[in-house]
Amino acid sequence: MRLEGIERGDIVEIDRLGRRFHALVCGSAPGGLAIQPLDRRVSYRTCRAREVTAHWAKRGRPRVTEEPLNPTALQLELDLTPPTEPAR
Repeated sequence: MRLEGIERGDIVEIDRLGRRFHALVCGSAPGGLAIQPLDRRVSYRTCRAREVTAHWAKRGRPRVTEEPLNPTALQLELDLTPPTEPAR
């Protein structure tokens, strides 16, 4: 996997010698990433790009704006016609 989009604070899944674990990215290291495993039983602190199997990016909350939401005409449309009965 490419390490370009992986930043500090992201979560990655590592497969090292057949052992899979999740880790928090602490930064870059020579040849890979500096990591902090989420499981305390894992002692690895670095990984290479080929050992990263999945990546979850840390995202903040969506921005709050003071502008009012403008619904579209389809969102405001309310269908009050009774449902038709199926033909027999």
